Amino acid sequence: MGTWVYVRGWLEFHGHGQRAEAERVIRERDAEGWAFPAGGWLDAACYARAVRASDVDDLLDQLRRIAALPADADGDRVCGLFLAFHETDGQFEWQVRDGEVVIAPAAPRYDYLWK
Repeated sequence: MGTWVYVRGWLEFHGHGQRAEAERVIRERDAEGWAFPAGGWLDAACYARAVRASDVDDLLDQLRRIAALPADADGDRVCGLFLAFHETDGQFEWQVRDGEVVIAPAAPRYDYLWK
């Protein structure tokens, strides 16, 4: 059956152009699991999905392309946070910041999400 990775998180946009470009990047590949909530002051995209471990690199590539989008007029870039629980390797934190995706082991305080 394969190994699963349970991923959930969000991206925040700081300009209309960032969101439109992120939506374009997402539509180029698999858009399953993505949602763009409407209303309020926060412009964001949310993601929640179980993906096969073999597909994680595709998702990370999508996130890296979005992270690399140009900053807005104020210098703000797309930012976000994802938690990814790999059935055999454990839990990781994916920070979308400064134009890249930084991956590190997730803090133990998030373990309750997977028990």
